[in-house]
Amino acid sequence: MINIKTNIPSLDKENESLIRAAALLESIGNHPNPTANEFYEQLMESQLPAEEHEYVTLAAISIETMMALDLQHDEGEEPTVH
Repeated sequence: MINIKTNIPSLDKENESLIRAAALLESIGNHPNPTANEFYEQLMESQLPAEEHEYVTLAAISIETMMALDLQHDEGEEPTVH
């Protein structure tokens, strides 16, 4: 896993959640918009502590929202993947 540390604990927590969410989304598949059930199933199998689930879920929603907007790309460009 990528290790990005700053001097701001809340930013470090957010970055960690985004990286974990991206890893979970990639394990589902590298296509946008997995179903909530697919994500929750992967989350339960991930062995992440239960107190991390909310942060990782919100991070995954953020990633998927950005990817959905990225699908409006110009012709000839490849869309972004997780």
